Amino acid sequence: MQKKAYSYIRFSTPQQLKGDSLRRQLEASRTYAEKHDLILDDSLRDIGMSAYKGKNATEGALKDFIKLVEDGHVDKGSILILESLDRLSRQQVFTALGLFSSLLSAGVEIVTLADGQHYTSESINDVGQLMFSLISMSRSHEESAVKSKRISASWENKRKLAVEFKRPMTNQCPKWLRISKDRSCFKVIEARAKVIRCIFDQSIAGTGQRKIAAGLNERGVSTFNGGDMWHSSYIAKIIRSKSVIGEYQPKQKGEPIGESIPGYYPAIVSEGIFDKAQAARVSRINPSSAGRKGEKFSNLFSGMCKCLECHSTFRMIKNGRSHLFRCNSNYMGNGCKCVKRWRHRDVENAALLVISEKIDWFSALGGHTSSKQKLESEVAILNAKLLDVEKQVSRFADLFSLAEGSMMTDARKRYVKAMQSADGVRHDIEVKEAELRTFTPVQHNLDRLNRIIFELRSETDVHKLYELRAQINGMFRDVGLKLYFNEHGVFYYLKKTNQKGIVLIDEHKEVLSMGADLEMLQRSFSGMNECIEEVRNLA
Repeated sequence: MQKKAYSYIRFSTPQQLKGDSLRRQLEASRTYAEKHDLILDDSLRDIGMSAYKGKNATEGALKDFIKLVEDGHVDKGSILILESLDRLSRQQVFTALGLFSSLLSAGVEIVTLADGQHYTSESINDVGQLMFSLISMSRSHEESAVKSKRISASWENKRKLAVEFKRPMTNQCPKWLRISKDRSCFKVIEARAKVIRCIFDQSIAGTGQRKIAAGLNERGVSTFNGGDMWHSSYIAKIIRSKSVIGEYQPKQKGEPIGESIPGYYPAIVSEGIFDKAQAARVSRINPSSAGRKGEKFSNLFSGMCKCLECHSTFRMIKNGRSHLFRCNSNYMGNGCKCVKRWRHRDVENAALLVISEKIDWFSALGGHTSSKQKLESEVAILNAKLLDVEKQVSRFADLFSLAEGSMMTDARKRYVKAMQSADGVRHDIEVKEAELRTFTPVQHNLDRLNRIIFELRSETDVHKLYELRAQINGMFRDVGLKLYFNEHGVFYYLKKTNQKGIVLIDEHKEVLSMGADLEMLQRSFSGMNECIEEVRNLA
């Protein structure tokens, strides 16, 4: 009966498959099998299985072969063909010898084609052959150990350069960046960065990942990887990725290694925007805010409406062509006696009008009551005061240096007091300048809210309308707006500033609703005229 031979071929990396290495090893195994009249099984192949760490014996094709040997499915006298012993193991000699001897003890013979050695359980008793195999194992381990140390040292050096000088560790980078020609830094692909910023803006505004992806596909925005369409999973990956703020987390085989490196990539969004996007994402995961918003984000006050009687949600339901607000507990027959239904359009028109007029949005959005001009004036006055105080500090310093005897104590007290006064003025300047820095973005958000409310009435595009309504919903949520309903009226409460008031009352709801509708329409015309005037001024 013919003996059976098993050819085991291992490559550390997929790149080693190039250069006809696989074909060469297969031909060598077949030639040996034909020469010795063996039945060859050449299916034992491993790629990316490390013999230095012993991974090939615990996870790969070699593991399957060892299991067959242990279970008695490989006949004694069968031959395992290797290119060299280091294909079997490159671990420490004692460990490698254990695997080597266990196969021989099970009756499997080992042939190494590179040096023409044929090992059997009997031949290994030959001291010369045993020493040859030990030297071969030792040399293989040492080579791998040196290589491993060099790679580790190279990696650490690259990491050090990345941390200290932000030098790229590899050519790999996010799809909105590219490596520079001299490979010294990463460059932003501005067209793609603009898409990323748009994704973050939409996410913060309350638009879900699926909706963002659908919008990109409908607008014909090209994907970054040449794919045929945008997917919500990739949108989610972008929103969660800290690489947009410049952070890089080195990984090895998908697992993070070491600490992340801030500032490694050029940041394309600010940390503030990134944090807001994470908060918006988490809020959408929250079951209380989940659910379809419809093609037009029908309920502008989604997640903010409560029943004053039972504190359950005052939900929006469809009744024919119109939408109504009603108590969910009453709707579900759960005991609430509030049977009042409020027409959605009435509530929305009145709420937008009352809220935009009555609420101190500047304070709600994080601003200060002081005007910008007043803050700038106060900073200028404090700077002038600081100059005077610093002159006193300089004068008392000279006095202190010249004073003698009993005069030194008094001079020292004056000098210290002047120093403390200067520190106090500097602190006041820092506070006012911080308020001034806060003023501008808050004013920007306030202007943005007013602009969105104006655009709401004039926008006809479904997708744009969805985004506008989602943005308003997000801003209202941020400041803790709540609408409370009962039989008699609709009321608002703003958690951020503790403001409260009436939106609608049942007795005058028709008049109030009509007035609100006309006012919102008038604001649209007024806003439109302002826009036209702005365009004329720019022309």
